[in-house]
Order: sequence, then C-alpha cells, then structure tokens
Amino acid sequence: MASRDWLCFSGVEVANSARVYAYSQAGLAPAHASVRDCGCDGLADILGDPAYTLPGTDEAPWWDPAEPSSTDFAGFLITDIEGLDAAPVSRSVTNRLTGGAVIGPPRYGPRTITVTGVLVGRTACAVDYGQRWLSSVLQGSLSCGAGACGGDDLEYMTCCPTVPAAPGECCPGPCTSQTCGAGVFRTLRDVALLAEPTVQQRISGCACCPGEIRQIQFQLVAGRPHALRPAVTVAEGVAWPPESPDDECIQWSTSPDCLDEAGECAALLPQPCPLDPNCPPPVLPEPPLPDNPCLCEPWTRRQVCVEIPENAAPIWADVVPLLEINSGSGVLRNIRIRFYPNPFGAAYADLDPCAWCSEINISYLPEGARLTMDSTRRTIYVQCPGRADTPAEQIVSGPEGRPLSWPVLECGIPYLACISADSTTIAADASVTVRTIVREV
Repeated sequence: MASRDWLCFSGVEVANSARVYAYSQAGLAPAHASVRDCGCDGLADILGDPAYTLPGTDEAPWWDPAEPSSTDFAGFLITDIEGLDAAPVSRSVTNRLTGGAVIGPPRYGPRTITVTGVLVGRTACAVDYGQRWLSSVLQGSLSCGAGACGGDDLEYMTCCPTVPAAPGECCPGPCTSQTCGAGVFRTLRDVALLAEPTVQQRISGCACCPGEIRQIQFQLVAGRPHALRPAVTVAEGVAWPPESPDDECIQWSTSPDCLDEAGECAALLPQPCPLDPNCPPPVLPEPPLPDNPCLCEPWTRRQVCVEIPENAAPIWADVVPLLEINSGSGVLRNIRIRFYPNPFGAAYADLDPCAWCSEINISYLPEGARLTMDSTRRTIYVQCPGRADTPAEQIVSGPEGRPLSWPVLECGIPYLACISADSTTIAADASVTVRTIVREV
C-alpha cells in the first residue's frame, strides 16, 4: 500500500501529514479534535523543507494573502488511498478448436486512484475554503503545451524511508534525508480528476463550536499505467567529436554489388532453409508505407555514443530514455538516434552496426532549438527561444521513413545510445543529454 503521508498533483502539494500536524499543534485544529503525529519521521527533511510553523509564514500551497480563511486552514490529511499498488492487467483468451486456448499479450489498463481523507481547519470557513482550494487544484494545470491536455503528473511515496541519524547511514558515502528518501518517490503520467471531492462526513464538537473536520473522497484516473521512478542523468551536455579530415573524403564505388546500410544488414540476416523450387511460396503484396521526403542519408555523419549502465533499472523492471538534443548556434540535419543492446560492455566499434533495437530519425532542428524526446509520455517536441513548445511528429520517423518504435530497454543489461547527424551541420556547441526513467507496473 502506498504511503498516505504525501501527495502532489500537477506540481502542487495537496497532502502532507507533517504539515497538517505542525499546523494543528500551532492551534489550527478545532478545539474539540486532536491530530496525532502518525506520519513518516522527518518528512519535512525528506522533502527538503524547513520546519513547518504557520501557513502564512511557510507560504503553504493554499495560502493566499487576499483570503483570510486560508491562514486558518491546516491542510488535507489522507486516511486511505487505493489504486497505487499495481496497474490493472488483462489478456485476451481465444479457445482452440483442438482444446486449450491461445493467450494474448498483457494489456495494462488505466489506474483508478481513490483518495479518502479529512480537511482540518480552525474554523468551518477555513475548512470550506480548503475544500474549494483542493477542488480547484484537482482540475489540473491550465496550460496545454506540447503534451496536450491529457492530464498531469501525480507524485506520491511508496513507503516511509529510513531517515539517517547521521550522514552515511543509509547508503555508501555522504548521505542526507533527501538522498535516502529519493528511492520511494513515484510519478504517474496523464492523471486527471474522475470524481470531484464529495463530503462523506462532517465532524463537529457542538453547535456553538467554531471548528469542523470534514471527511471527503475523490477519484483520479491515470491514463498511463506505469509508475515512474525519478529520472537519472546518464550524460549531460555531451558534445559531438570534432570534424575529422577523413570526413571530407568520399570513397566512390561503382561495383554493382555495392549495398547501402539497409541492404548490408538484410544480407546478414539468417536465410531460411531452401524449399521445393517447383512450388515457390506465394508472394504477398507489400503494403504501402508512409514516406518522409525530407529524410535522406548524408554523405558523412558524426556520432556521439552514451553508455546506459546495467544498473539503470532492476532486472524485473524496464527503462525508457529521456533525450534532449540542443542544436546550438547552427541547424542540425538528418539526426539519427539508435539504441544498441550491449550485454558485454563492448565499445561501439566492436558492436554489430545492424544490431540496434530502436531507431528514431529527425530530419531537421533549427538553430538555438532543443528537441526533447520523452518516452514516458511518448511525445517529441521542439523548444525555440521565445516560442511555444512545438510538436515534432512531422519531422520524426522510424527507420527508412517508417513509423517509429518507442525504445524500451529491458533485461537489466547495458545499452549504448548513439546519436549521429550530418557532419556539415553540427555546430561546436551542439550537445546531447541522456536521462533514464525506470517504469514499474
């Protein structure tokens, strides 16, 4: 069961047990009620916050100097939360004529998260303000950028981490509460409100008592089923190697047996056993494939490779990459991203150049732009100075112009991420940043 101590939606903290307890002790709980400290030890330190005192002093998420009631609201305390333990899974089962069944691949459905808790405040007006504030936050972000309006991020804790009594007690080397607690945070993508907060019970001490505790419940739905760990930066701001004099020399071949890269890779594939030549198999017509006329192979490429270590994820989970490519002071053309399984940690020169498991091609990136490939949301967009985020689907394709296949790195082995581009267009300040995110179901 996920921790009930902290919840953050669309970048806004909506529940924090340590904050509620501190404000209740400071007199913001009703006179007829007491709030006990049953939450995670050192939660404020884990979150990197100073000690909580009062909403106005701390500038709590709901505090508004124009709303006097916000000063008397202590916060939302979760008493139960369901739907965060695992994603629902289903499979198709088709009966065989000869007995048994054919079992289809797993399909992970959306998560439904039900949250129950209490609103705590010194007065009934403060509790009413808190409910209206929470309802507003749960509507989600107001901006709709390149990720469209499909939902927001929901962040939570899987459990209460062990807070070190002294540095270095929870992991090797210097260690703080934040580093010890980093492993318990998870994020769900594309989360939206499914059922608004409704009052289940009102608790008041007497007819004349000013305070009130209000029990509410609401539901959220996560459009993407995977729970994501925090991103880990594998390499940041890596530049392409400088241009070599050999890049300017083109070796022309007039041999009729000359193959391009695709033909060479196809020739290396295992060939099937020969069958009866008098009874050839029927030739199926090839379906039409989308083509990107802006995608072409440059005369020369320069490439930068980044190693993704084997400990990037547990062996029972998988990893998806988050890439940023900065064009710098020039344009970039014919960018190609390839991921190579590298179980033995070989150098790129020793790998089979045809053994990549995923390829993504970007035909063009303007000067001063940053392209972000987010595999958790399966979006690619470009950011230019002074302009809005621009979806980049029209300049992105898979191998040979076909639809791309999003990279998923599995089996707990190391990989190489190799990014190349047209040598003549790579600026000296162009760079690549590679991050990895562990996905759990």
